[in-house]
Amino acid sequence: MKNILFFLLFTGSPFLLCAQKLHLILTSDYENREFGMISLKDEEMVTTMFRKISTQIGYELRIVYINKNTKEGFTGNAVRNAVTDTSIHTTDIVIFYYSGFGIYPSKSTLPSLQLDNSSLLSLSRHTPLSLDDVAAALQARGIKLGMVMADCRNTLTTRYPIPARRGTIVRQDRSKEILKKLFLGESCRILKIASAQKGKPVLAISRNSVFTYSLTEAFEDMLYAKTMKEVSLDNLLLRINRITKAFIPEYTGLSKVPISCRTAAGRPAVRVVR
Repeated sequence: MKNILFFLLFTGSPFLLCAQKLHLILTSDYENREFGMISLKDEEMVTTMFRKISTQIGYELRIVYINKNTKEGFTGNAVRNAVTDTSIHTTDIVIFYYSGFGIYPSKSTLPSLQLDNSSLLSLSRHTPLSLDDVAAALQARGIKLGMVMADCRNTLTTRYPIPARRGTIVRQDRSKEILKKLFLGESCRILKIASAQKGKPVLAISRNSVFTYSLTEAFEDMLYAKTMKEVSLDNLLLRINRITKAFIPEYTGLSKVPISCRTAAGRPAVRVVR
């Protein structure tokens, strides 16, 4: 009997070790004199938000920090190692969040991240890493859900948002139900999101970036959805746009590309949403 119990415990342990996780990969440029503190505040806001989300959906939160003070530095190698880490499994959710400068290649609707150049053979201080490449690495893992976000803030604005008014009627808290549908309701999906469209300014206020503010407000707003039909990632992105346009009317919206993380013929199914 003891041998049977030992066998069950031993063979079951890999499943215990592979509990579903929400991986939050935070890549932040702290060092910039003008925008560094904004990146730090953005990181705090995103961390607080996903701590709440992971608790509500029952996923263990694993946070990876990538910045100039971490082991591999603010580099492309650090990003690639984080998104290909063996601790990421097919049942997991991966959120990649970048706060720093970015450049738009001529043939891409999404930015490349401006990271430090770790090569001793190059004279350039920076090296680009495509947001598409980050998403492709996650797509190859076949994960439950991936959100690859780049907030390439580059312009300060003095216009401040007015907090959204929400219902004051006390009703049953449906946070867990809503967040589970939002993050677990779709079988397999990866979203690539840039905080602004190509050629448009990426705005920040003195305390945080506009995109990160709107992102956290949109998640909070979703918890007040009147019906479960309203709860979807597409509606979340629409909320981000609406919240931003409320105080910046000329805002043209996010740049976003949904990708299936299952492919019919070994090729990524990519569709640009405008």
